[in-house]
Amino acid sequence: MNNVVEINNLSFGYDKNKILKDINLVVKEKEFDLIIGENGVGKSTLLNLILGNLKSYKKIKLFGDYIDKNNHYKDISYISQNAVNGYRNFPTTVSEAVDIHLAYLKKDRDVSDYLKLVNLERCSNKRLSELSGGQLQRFGLLLALIKDAKLIILDEPTTGIDSKFSITLYELLKELSRNGKTIIMVTHNLSDAKKYADKVFEIKDGVIGGVNAWYT
Repeated sequence: MNNVVEINNLSFGYDKNKILKDINLVVKEKEFDLIIGENGVGKSTLLNLILGNLKSYKKIKLFGDYIDKNNHYKDISYISQNAVNGYRNFPTTVSEAVDIHLAYLKKDRDVSDYLKLVNLERCSNKRLSELSGGQLQRFGLLLALIKDAKLIILDEPTTGIDSKFSITLYELLKELSRNGKTIIMVTHNLSDAKKYADKVFEIKDGVIGGVNAWYT
């Protein structure tokens, strides 16, 4: 399998103190990989480096390209906890919001087809402000599916939602990886998520677990 994300000897800090130290990490296509660690260890910082929001100094490759040459924006969907909560402010129904995204991306597929993928058919006429936390997470994932990105990155997607939906989400993400998508997810809920993951990387004291750090 090809490398989707490749990081070599990456160090990063906002001041003289390095948050991340000599990070090496490889995520291959069709993998569902987790990144774990205590609060403040640099998990979100690492995601922002991968996304190109922070300077990486030619230490990160996406789909074989250094991100300063090609950030592969069209190939990536990023779902953050704050972004999902922000959907509550959209003055539209679920079906209207999906239709807007389909039109923007010039896709002709029926709205109901996408709603079925994440089990939101019964919510099609609900306003986004009326959705539960779990439903909002499904909506955020739905937007990623509409974009048809090769790489889906999620930052703590199960925060504030019940364990039943968390399992449903993991199962859906695993199925997406089997069908060709690559998934990177930051999570605190390792006990359930590890059952579905291909690899788990732990950041501790600025250092990440080795590429072959498997958790079973």
